[in-house]
Amino acid sequence: HDHSHPQSTEINAKIDRLKAKAIEKGFIFDSSWMTRSLNENETIESVLCGHSELLVIALNLIQEPAPKFIQVVKNLRVCGHCRK
Repeated sequence: HDHSHPQSTEINAKIDRLKAKAIEKGFIFDSSWMTRSLNENETIESVLCGHSELLVIALNLIQEPAPKFIQVVKNLRVCGHCRK
């Protein structure tokens, strides 16, 4: 929930649009990937869509011109939700 990035508003708006499209197409957010209890004003979707892997993809998708290739490298285990 860090909003210190100068484009955090645009990044989160893109995540919201992608999330809405996924839900519209029948995607179901899997709460088994949750590693903690929800805080007040959080949903399963908001927590899972706040993972750094998804945020960096959204950042790249709002860039002009759009990149032809996005590579996300992370030296940690990635949750199954982010791999979908």
